[in-house]
Amino acid sequence: MEQSEHSNEQPIINQIQNELALCYEHIGRKVPETIVIISASLQEAIQFSSPEQVHEIFKRAKDIESIPTQKTLKECMRNYAEEWLKYRSDDKNKSIEYNDPCAAWLPHEPVKKAINCNEAVKNYTIACGGNAYFDLCTARSNGPGYYRTYTLPIKKAIYRLYLKYWRKMPIANGYPASGPISLALIPATVDDFRKMFEYENAGHV
Repeated sequence: MEQSEHSNEQPIINQIQNELALCYEHIGRKVPETIVIISASLQEAIQFSSPEQVHEIFKRAKDIESIPTQKTLKECMRNYAEEWLKYRSDDKNKSIEYNDPCAAWLPHEPVKKAINCNEAVKNYTIACGGNAYFDLCTARSNGPGYYRTYTLPIKKAIYRLYLKYWRKMPIANGYPASGPISLALIPATVDDFRKMFEYENAGHV
């Protein structure tokens, strides 16, 4: 691979690595030392076009396998491509909506927005360490009302971090400078939140 091509693909490979690491963490397994090589190999085999597409494909694949294989990721990519073509050709209004420059990061659908927000809350608590994620699961099991009350300060903390640092994360590559910051954006990964905490501790703006 030429050096210029490698540099262009590095944000994509980094996102693959982040997604894989999160998969291992979610099931309590150690992240393999070869994860960088695995990530580069997956990109060579599948040819993701952007970090955002990596996130979308992994999100689908994790519904099938805890740690998606190359075969599963390829199948999800095929399904994604078919849906994309159908969406573009469905009708004029949907095509206009899809072509919104922010749509790849900030969905229009309320359900997708809620999913992104909940994923951010989960990743934030995992990044915090300690009992944070366990407490989140406990709050969820205690019912919707308790869960909303418990997550309110977490969402406020995430929004403050997003305002300062979300654009610095790999997932924001290509996001329009004029695009709004929202909890419904593609959620920061566990590693992203840890990086945000580092920025905070170092006093970065």
